[in-house]
Amino acid sequence: MESVNVEAVTRKPGKNIAYKLRKEGYIPAVLYGKGMESIPIAVADKKFCKILQTKGRNVLLDVIVNGSTHNAIIKEIQNDTLKGKLLHVDFQIVSMYEKIESTVPLKLKGVGILESKGAIVQHQIWELNIKCLPDKIPEELDVDISNLDVGDTLYIRDLIIPEGVEVVDDPDEVVLTVVVPKAEDVKKTEPEEEATE
Repeated sequence: MESVNVEAVTRKPGKNIAYKLRKEGYIPAVLYGKGMESIPIAVADKKFCKILQTKGRNVLLDVIVNGSTHNAIIKEIQNDTLKGKLLHVDFQIVSMYEKIESTVPLKLKGVGILESKGAIVQHQIWELNIKCLPDKIPEELDVDISNLDVGDTLYIRDLIIPEGVEVVDDPDEVVLTVVVPKAEDVKKTEPEEEATE
């Protein structure tokens, strides 16, 4: 995984400062790591949002502050759910030689094939907790379920995990099951079909 540059400026802490920064097009943030005091910073709103849209949250970053570059990941993002804007970001400095834990979304492929057979996919989990080196964190994990059939259950142990990535979750945990619609759902559609005929 290639790292992406993020230029940041130092800022003073405080709610009033944070409010002013947001009005000027910046997102208040903090940069922290082992054996160091956290650094209050701010990053350009539009540039950072573009990184999230194109690279996702699991991107490896080179956060540049006052001429110094730090390898970091996005640890936490605070959103304004009403306005859909980012309020604050936590960047965690990481070592490229030390494994870290991260959460990766699961991307299902082949759902349409199962639905065309009249099956329903019941999800149990949408993301996976993993542990690996920072440059090995996948943006997402592809899960091909096109070969499953009604009655099948997919467990974490069945997933294809990239080399160098360790799964933290219980391997016996259910990811999804493939079922048929309930009898009531089928009956509801029958009158409509008869009326059409």
